[in-house]
Amino acid sequence: MTERKVCFITGAGSGNGRGMAIRFAEMGYDICLHHSGRNPELAEDTRREIEARGVTCKVLVEDLAQSGGAQRLFEKFRAEYDRLDLFVNNSGLTIRGSLFEITEETVDTVINLNFRACYFCTAEAGKFMREKGTPGTIILIGSNHLVVNFKGRNSIYASMKAAMARFTKWAALEFSPYGIRVNCIAPGNIDPEYDKTPDFYEKVDRIKERIPLKRFVPSSELADFAEFLASPSGRSITGQTILVDGGDSLRNTDLEQYHLDQD
Repeated sequence: MTERKVCFITGAGSGNGRGMAIRFAEMGYDICLHHSGRNPELAEDTRREIEARGVTCKVLVEDLAQSGGAQRLFEKFRAEYDRLDLFVNNSGLTIRGSLFEITEETVDTVINLNFRACYFCTAEAGKFMREKGTPGTIILIGSNHLVVNFKGRNSIYASMKAAMARFTKWAALEFSPYGIRVNCIAPGNIDPEYDKTPDFYEKVDRIKERIPLKRFVPSSELADFAEFLASPSGRSITGQTILVDGGDSLRNTDLEQYHLDQD
């Protein structure tokens, strides 16, 4: 019997990570889910939904914002699995703050989870793939904030997403001799599909009119791109950051300023 491929996704208990995990389960991957421990019920719901697809699913818990979190997480992974074909670094958080008021604690938290954990999880995934001789795929989930200064006091978040895109190129180069590809998907506003918050529809109505394609990005479309990058169709793509945001990052000012010729 052919051994099933393994997909490992961080921050996969809910939202975008959950959607990608379910997609790869439907494709026949065994799934390893990571979550921080803050909402174990959602992670268990995701596990049950994945196992209903006829594949195995294990759940690992680790606070990646803490020093050594990435290394501890992969120690747990190594104890459970003997192969890794696809790693998706999806963990992250947004904490806003003006430069006049932001604290070192806030900066440390965002840097530790959004960049340091990404850096070392990617390194650990690459080491594991090289060790097993697997020409695997690594996908980092970034944000279109890496190229646009959106209103909202997101200087530290945007800076870390820009660092992630730059890091993608370095990791792709260093891992290329082993056939390991590294790419970044940078979405804009997301329609989570699985886990809508109570204020989601109000947010959509408020924001979507500024977006050229007038729509949020469904989390299923992130899964579409991840599926493409992990497939043979993506085998010549590495070191790239792909903006998936309905054209939101094309604007340099309010959308209406681009439509002066309309009645």
